[in-house]
Amino acid sequence: MKKQILFILILLFSILNAQQKEVKVAFLSDVHFQDLYGNFSDNDFKGIINPKTGKATILRTMESQLHSTRIFNENYFAFIVALDDIVSKNIKIVAMPGDFSDDGQAYNLRGLHKILEEYKCKYNMKFYLTTGNHDPVGPFRKDAGKDDFMGENGKPFGIYSKEMIGEKPSRIYTKDIAESGYLEILNELKDFGFYPQKDDLFWSTPFNKNLISSYSFDDALITADYTKRMYEVEKGFSVPDLSYVVEPIKDVWLLAIDGNTYIPKNLNENSSNPSNYKGASIGYNNVLTNKKHLIEWVKNITAEAKR
Repeated sequence: MKKQILFILILLFSILNAQQKEVKVAFLSDVHFQDLYGNFSDNDFKGIINPKTGKATILRTMESQLHSTRIFNENYFAFIVALDDIVSKNIKIVAMPGDFSDDGQAYNLRGLHKILEEYKCKYNMKFYLTTGNHDPVGPFRKDAGKDDFMGENGKPFGIYSKEMIGEKPSRIYTKDIAESGYLEILNELKDFGFYPQKDDLFWSTPFNKNLISSYSFDDALITADYTKRMYEVEKGFSVPDLSYVVEPIKDVWLLAIDGNTYIPKNLNENSSNPSNYKGASIGYNNVLTNKKHLIEWVKNITAEAKR
């Protein structure tokens, strides 16, 4: 992931003394999680059978990895090992600064949710995610698919969200391979930073003017709603911004900046057309011109943190 999507960790301690415990935060960036053992909600396909384990596995081909800046299949196991390493170090706060998925497909988001929930419940860990340029590829859900899944006898085949997409004649269809937008990501992963939790000491968004002195969980819950987190990237084109700030433990603030800036290609097009938005490839360059509210918010949060 090009690092236009960043987590800025602000560690602010008022008066430290020898009795205070050391605060540790683990960072897992660019996980690009893909659920090898996932399920599609509208198709019975579960992958090909691994001859050694007997488990059905949804794999990408090795060729797909050789022609990409990313790896796919191994990320599943690397993610689990990384989480176990964090557990062994007794770290309870985990920041995942962008590209936690690889194009935000619904089945991968569900798989990620399942794993995060398991570690949250079993080890009392807290996860704080922010979106990267692969977490939504665009602001709204878009039909899509991949040509390079592993089929029988090692032959590649396609998985697509609808007909008339992709190149492979050997194919299956599922809505769960579409590129999720912000709404779908928020609904699936809201318990991992994107929404306030009852034990958070403070939580806010760029669109909430309440300061920490007047903070309440119930008010924060209202402002976390998808409809409350929109801005005009161009006149008449409203898109989401999932940035937030949270205080998970006393005097530790996490500032999660959603630097994705999706600008419409055609100002005469329908504002809800997902194909009418440019990608977020130059990130913060477009923040400075089309997402100025974010810069002002960071200034305000910094001042509030210092206060």
